[in-house]
Amino acid sequence: MLHALLSNRRFWGLLFVAGLFWGCISTKAPVTKYYLLTPMDSSENLINDADRKPQLSIEVSSLRLPQYLERPHIVTRSSKNRLELAEFQQWGGNLRKNMVRVFSKNLSVLLGTADIAISPHRAVSSPDYRIELTVNRFERDGAGQVLLTAQWRLTHGREKTSVATRITELESPVIASGPDLEETVAAMGELVGELSRIIAQTLVKDLGGRPDS
Repeated sequence: MLHALLSNRRFWGLLFVAGLFWGCISTKAPVTKYYLLTPMDSSENLINDADRKPQLSIEVSSLRLPQYLERPHIVTRSSKNRLELAEFQQWGGNLRKNMVRVFSKNLSVLLGTADIAISPHRAVSSPDYRIELTVNRFERDGAGQVLLTAQWRLTHGREKTSVATRITELESPVIASGPDLEETVAAMGELVGELSRIIAQTLVKDLGGRPDS
């Protein structure tokens, strides 16, 4: 009888261990979600058709990101000194290249021109304007807002004279926390759109004051 009792205990023990093992191998791993910034959803054109001159040529000569954003994981800031990397929420490509494409598309819409080159793919002739961007901050903070801080420089392409050098700080409304970063990425795209509009407005203002405009 004792032998049977021990055998039963061994049997149920092995069955319990097997159940745990099967549960581990059968549990599905979290699915990684991939995101992209998208151009602004607008047909806004800052240059009136009546005032349109030959198509503007623009070169986005550089866009730099801080090193902590140069990674596939989407970065959020949980406190002033602490960053969080979303293991299963990642960019669907290189963030810097994605930002350059979106920024260029936004300018194309706002300025009504398709002649926008992204360095090093430059046009043969000098562009009318060049834009340099350095992003100092671009993430959601602990309060739930997306913050974008960028230093940018706008110059005349031919004369190489400066039009404006500024630091722009933008923030989104507070974003409710959720199971994914869909709303966060959407807000990031909107801030890139807002920055695009600010730079385009500066360009248009300069264009209106130039003798050849």
